[in-house]
Amino acid sequence: MAPLTRRSLLQQMAIGSGIVSVSGCIAPTIPGLSNGKGIPKPFTNDAYKASYVSDGRWAVEGHDGGRTSSASSTLPHGDVGVAWLRRPGTDPHGTTPPIVGPNRVYIGYTESSTDADNPDAYLAGFDAKTGNQQLEKHLDTGRTVGLGLAGDRLLAVTRSPDYDQATLTALTRNGAIQWADTLPDVTGSPAIVDGTCYVATRNEENAVYAYSLDGTQQWRTSIDGECYTATCADHDGVYVGLSDGRIAALNASTGARRWSKQIATPVECCPDIQATPTVADGRLYVPGLAGELVAADTADGTVLWRTAVGDEDDDNAIPSPAVTADTAYMNTYHEGLIAIDIADGSIRWRSAENGDNQPPAVGDGGVVVPQDDSVVAYETSDCPVWTIDIPVPDIGMAAYIMDTEVALAHEMCYVGVADGRLYAIGTHE
Repeated sequence: MAPLTRRSLLQQMAIGSGIVSVSGCIAPTIPGLSNGKGIPKPFTNDAYKASYVSDGRWAVEGHDGGRTSSASSTLPHGDVGVAWLRRPGTDPHGTTPPIVGPNRVYIGYTESSTDADNPDAYLAGFDAKTGNQQLEKHLDTGRTVGLGLAGDRLLAVTRSPDYDQATLTALTRNGAIQWADTLPDVTGSPAIVDGTCYVATRNEENAVYAYSLDGTQQWRTSIDGECYTATCADHDGVYVGLSDGRIAALNASTGARRWSKQIATPVECCPDIQATPTVADGRLYVPGLAGELVAADTADGTVLWRTAVGDEDDDNAIPSPAVTADTAYMNTYHEGLIAIDIADGSIRWRSAENGDNQPPAVGDGGVVVPQDDSVVAYETSDCPVWTIDIPVPDIGMAAYIMDTEVALAHEMCYVGVADGRLYAIGTHE
């Protein structure tokens, strides 16, 4: 697929506005941009800056280091709109989900303007409040996979152009490389818990690696099965989904195998677990390709409940769920956003809107989720409280739709789009 150029992006984008009515719910639709000139030129609206607070972070894809997907940051509410928009580099694509530290938001991206077969992986950092770009770092030849943030360390995972190996790189927040190690091809971005970084490898290698933040490899454990998801972790264990629907659980300190059990219902066509499970409060929440969410005990893999959420007839991968103290949120392509009671797996509500299968983000006061060409916020019901248009061009073969990922931090919603755009959404003064 040819890289998306800024000119083609401008030609294909359409921006809507007005009021949307959904199943009796009326919520404002707020344009993502005032006009097409907002891309690629950045803009800033000072009125939004008051919504930023200095605490709160989104350490890895899925919020905290272990991927619980629930943040303490307050959901933007009231008069909500786009605070700033940035797009780094020359012609970025393949952007990673955003992560957020105390003062900056980071994305990784890929450039291939001169040689599409040998692209370059970059790391970009922006002031979380103003959007001013403060960091651009060339990482390696290849593609970005994911980022992590732990203390004063940034951890970046990149993949070689031919996908035969990967590199884990540790940097200071200002971009100085501290150490790097080469691995077989990886499955996704790192998980970071208690000062240890966990990554999983795939293809013939199929193993989990544990690194200290100083670069010391603590352990490596082979996994009996083909690994398709990134790792998630808590203080006791590291968990990874396998293609046959099993979860492999390892001891977080030693790498010793704890248990391996069939969790997801097998299907014939494809790997049964394609999205990284979420771990929270002694439970794993596993999205299965058979259109289900399965809750299992982290101690021994005992299945606690199994809930059908739809999309099983279409073989659409269901993304990682976001979990709070009482609710798990699933985003499905055809069935919309689904709120599930974690006590028994019963469905509380479904949104009327659908059209994307990227993971939601949960904060204090609600949940935010990509849906079609927009980002939609819900509070405690299926009625959206606000919608921001994020135009996403339909490009390439098979109606390929670009990924859109969201993160909640600093009482803001940060939105990353695979073509390199990074939005900050906040509340007016």
